[in-house]
Amino acid sequence: DQDRPLHDRAWAAAGLALEHVPWWEPQADWEAYDLVVLRSPWDYSERLEEFLAWLERIDGRARLHNPAAVIRWNLDKRYLRDLADAGVPVIATEFHGDAAAFATAVAAHGDAEVVVKPNVSAGSRHTGRFRADDPRAAALAATILAEGKLVMLQPCAASVADVGEVSLVYFDGRFSHAFRKGPILAAGGGLLGGDYSEIITPATPTAAQQAVAAAASAACDGFCRRHFGLDAPLLYGRFDLVRLDDGREALLEAELFEPSFFLAIDPDAASRFRDAARARVLLSPRRPR
Repeated sequence: DQDRPLHDRAWAAAGLALEHVPWWEPQADWEAYDLVVLRSPWDYSERLEEFLAWLERIDGRARLHNPAAVIRWNLDKRYLRDLADAGVPVIATEFHGDAAAFATAVAAHGDAEVVVKPNVSAGSRHTGRFRADDPRAAALAATILAEGKLVMLQPCAASVADVGEVSLVYFDGRFSHAFRKGPILAAGGGLLGGDYSEIITPATPTAAQQAVAAAASAACDGFCRRHFGLDAPLLYGRFDLVRLDDGREALLEAELFEPSFFLAIDPDAASRFRDAARARVLLSPRRPR
């Protein structure tokens, strides 16, 4: 996790103790911490039942941010429907639970490029970019369905293949910094260069990108307030945007529990995150056990 050394330095500079503990560590005493912040649990999608059981165990016992209810909602990408219903511009996304439905849906795209992925995944696992009539798209869908997940089908915006995505990071409901993530998916399935390698560069978001990210952040906070009883903005969120072929900006993902922040993009970003996390403790100190 390339953010980790920057977290370490920011916490140490403020005289705060920071420990890195795997979520699956059997000896971890989560209730003993003033704050537990989930950062890089990237094996969760391959250990989903175990991960959900862990969330259930610590929910209400450890001060977890973002909270367990938010994580359960966000790890299934059907949350995109909720954000679209709230008026956020979201890339067109279909979810299919059987091969026949997927075959009908993908055929409707003709020979245009599409992206196929699971509704629960991390690190672009089982994610592919194909021409819609490529049989490898159906083969990937079958693999996803065999794992008991839904198949997501999205159009492949030309900008993603050419220049990638722009991500805006928010801490405590406020914009912190932005970066561009270069293209990852190779045409015909697989990853550019053969492995998962992110090329990250600084980005200055346009007014349109700022508007979409702000709308997504507000919609996430509003949904979590109404459905999960949260009374404050989420501690963190990363909003990945794509420019559609008609020039509009749209949300590709809202990542609320396992995004890299790429803190090195902005020299003050690590301190902003630390201060937002510390404020959660100061506003509501942990009760003695």
